[in-house]
Amino acid sequence: MAYLIAPRPFMVERGHHDGVGIDEWVAFEYAKVRRLYAALGIADQTEIEFLDGGHMIFGRGTFDFLHRHLDWPQH
Repeated sequence: MAYLIAPRPFMVERGHHDGVGIDEWVAFEYAKVRRLYAALGIADQTEIEFLDGGHMIFGRGTFDFLHRHLDWPQH
């Protein structure tokens, strides 16, 4: 899916207790995304954030990411 998203910004929020998969699997798959973005010269357009929690929206680094890449106004 990352190949379809690129070159647009792409971010992953990962809760350590998310039952969808384990951190190592998510990190392994994200490394493929990072490698693609780096090869395209846009490594700064992708991030992953690991947080303590389950399958939920945390919004900490994600909102900063959205502000940077979507020109959202900061309030």
